[in-house]
Amino acid sequence: MGTSVPLIIEVDAEDPDCAEILADGTIAGRPYRFMIDTGAGRSQVVADTFTSTLPSVGTHTSTGVFGARDSDLIVLPDIAVGATTVMSVEASRVQPGGHNLLGTDVLGRHCCVFDFDANELRFEAPGTVSARWDLVSDPRGHSYVDVAWSDVIGFACWDSGAGITIVDTGFVERNGSLFAAVGTSSGTDVTGADAQTATFVMSDARIGDVVFAPHKVAAVDLSRANAGLDRRMDLILGYTTLSQANWVFDFPRGRWDVTPR
Repeated sequence: MGTSVPLIIEVDAEDPDCAEILADGTIAGRPYRFMIDTGAGRSQVVADTFTSTLPSVGTHTSTGVFGARDSDLIVLPDIAVGATTVMSVEASRVQPGGHNLLGTDVLGRHCCVFDFDANELRFEAPGTVSARWDLVSDPRGHSYVDVAWSDVIGFACWDSGAGITIVDTGFVERNGSLFAAVGTSSGTDVTGADAQTATFVMSDARIGDVVFAPHKVAAVDLSRANAGLDRRMDLILGYTTLSQANWVFDFPRGRWDVTPR
């Protein structure tokens, strides 16, 4: 039997279609709230009265869809979320104004069940939960799935740290019939960089064997995020897509699954 932690869904005050996925945990017994971020290969903490005392062991460059940022690396004694504890986590330390992030350096050690019916994250033993498909991942710890329409397939990063699904501007231009313009939105990436983006309603699409209803997405040039990747991603799946289903990512076994809500 696995352990679970409640997910805190923090709806964007300016755009109620978008939301952050958060969970409470501890660092060395001290309470912290983390964004659950499968788009971050490394966990991150904000400098405070405790984390500021931890010595730097190096530097780390984070790259977002809008910008890049260098930060100190520190070693956290432990991170605990629910009954799950990971010792000696090397994390990036950023200045106040950023987020505490729980990345795939922690999440990737487990079979993670994202249950949006119950709004909880369950940590299960690898191999104990059905996961029908091979998981495509990269050395940075990102996971990818295909998004399919009748005659188009997009390659997508599964990013629980994204409040809205992001689609590459070139993909939108090449497949205009799949997207209906609805306006603009202000977005912030993992580095804290801001930008105004065009928003669209993306037509119904299939991921695995689940059909996702039309929903809002933002169009962004993903050239920066794609730099250095072996395969260019067309989409970054965020809350507006992810919340329509329940998901299994058995990271140690390289397997995944999705079921409708």
